[in-house]
Amino acid sequence: MVVLKDRYKNGRMLALFFFLLSGDSSLTACAPAISKQFREQVTPPVSFSELLSDPNAYEGRKVILGGYILEVKNESDASLITILQAPLDFQNRPHSRDKSRGRFLIRAEKFMVPVIYKKDRKLTVGGRVAGDSEQPLGDHMYRYPVIEVEELYLWAEDQRQY
Repeated sequence: MVVLKDRYKNGRMLALFFFLLSGDSSLTACAPAISKQFREQVTPPVSFSELLSDPNAYEGRKVILGGYILEVKNESDASLITILQAPLDFQNRPHSRDKSRGRFLIRAEKFMVPVIYKKDRKLTVGGRVAGDSEQPLGDHMYRYPVIEVEELYLWAEDQRQY
């Protein structure tokens, strides 16, 4: 009888442990991609439309932006990643490229592996506005806001099953 009580008690403890473990992982799965400390420094927030209209007016301001990788260029001293902006959800995850307001560049002072940071991957960046860069886009010149990376989150690739 004592053995049965011990097994029952151990089984309940094990079940409680797995319940708490699964609850803890679900909490981290809902956490925003950018740290709380950085998010607190982004005040007041700047909309992407405002930033796009005059990037130099916001130089030095901290922003959180996200979108889809279009291109990675590794240079001798930094990497430039062209991003198609997309609205962010409560986790700072980019959604709906159809609602994009334009493009921006992020500058990271490290080598970004193109096989990992490849086209169409979702990315969220927390960084400082570093002005703009005018570059050709098709037959036109496009003015890209440039963001110096302070925090970067590359989202897992979507695993779609058909």
